[in-house]
Amino acid sequence: MTNEELLELLKARINHNTWEQWFTSAQILDIQEKKVIIGIGNLFVKDFIARKYGSLVSNTLSDILSRKITAEFTFIPADQSTKKKAGPLIKERPLKLSDFNPEYTFNSFVIGEANRVAYYSALEVANNPGKYNPLFIYGDVALGKTHLLHAIGNHLMENSPDLKVMYVTAEEFMNDLMKSLREEKMDDFRERYRKKIDILLIDDVQFLIGKDMAQGELFHTFNTLFNLGKQIIICSDRTPEELATFHPRLISRFEMGLVVNVDEPDKKTKLKIAKKMAEMSSLYLSDDVVSYLVENIDNNLRRLRGLILNLFFHSKVTGEKVNIETVKKLYSSLKAHKKNIPQTKETLRVLKKNLILEAVIKEYNLTREQLFSPTRKKEISEARQILSFMLKNYGR
Repeated sequence: MTNEELLELLKARINHNTWEQWFTSAQILDIQEKKVIIGIGNLFVKDFIARKYGSLVSNTLSDILSRKITAEFTFIPADQSTKKKAGPLIKERPLKLSDFNPEYTFNSFVIGEANRVAYYSALEVANNPGKYNPLFIYGDVALGKTHLLHAIGNHLMENSPDLKVMYVTAEEFMNDLMKSLREEKMDDFRERYRKKIDILLIDDVQFLIGKDMAQGELFHTFNTLFNLGKQIIICSDRTPEELATFHPRLISRFEMGLVVNVDEPDKKTKLKIAKKMAEMSSLYLSDDVVSYLVENIDNNLRRLRGLILNLFFHSKVTGEKVNIETVKKLYSSLKAHKKNIPQTKETLRVLKKNLILEAVIKEYNLTREQLFSPTRKKEISEARQILSFMLKNYGR
């Protein structure tokens, strides 16, 4: 009996819907005396089949071959597949369910003692979805939790394009739930979160404190995904047991996997982070400048990033080199500005947008009138595109 013939006999004896959902990439690689090796073209699916259907497949093969057989499942990357497919060979593109910040990758994450366990836990989950489930990352604001979520997403999009990955904040989850309730589309909501994804990343889950209905939906979503072997990653600014008013059954599920902490970085790590942030902004900072920034900015890494971006745009607008005097002057100016103007989120957004606008105008040697005029000249259109990109990525 050939490998292909055995595969057809196996297919005929397994429920059609089950086969179509999980076994479409299956190949018989080798038929041995006591085992049959089956290749699966999806790492996540391979692990799930082994857990859920391993015994069924083994028993079915034993019946077909009239001897005791153990099914052994192995992962076959797409480029090593022996199954011939008609049509041109093209690189599989991931189905994009969420946007991930391209700057937030594992390579751009600075590892220190305070975040080492969280970093390697996130990397392990990205490489082996479903193995450590769920992953719960907690820590204070602006210490890198969201960076790790986006790093997982970017890694999966690059290395496992066949997996469907969704990133959502708890607030977005709540808003989506409320919208679905208003429009009487709860079936669509549950299908979207429970059936159409392989990996769910939820940020700022503490937002659901006191929101019983959303917690209930999250509980059932969690159970469905977990029972299917699909990976769940959750971020919070506090530990599971500190999620006041969360139902105990939901807290217990958060605690059943890996629970890791992102703590405040030490000075050595903060220095590395500042240098990495400057490097990503194409800005050179001398050691004395980096030291000054680290000593004068608290552990909120977003503030550190904000000051580095201000330095970058100040340098672009004025043409001045960034040195210790420039930094002290700008830092003093920002501190004075804080005292005089209420630092609302909207105020900070306006300040950032103005800095970006001035930088683009100076770079392209334009006036504001030219930039916003209806003309479609190539250089002005290009400046508008750059402005749009910068505002989208740095003006929030």
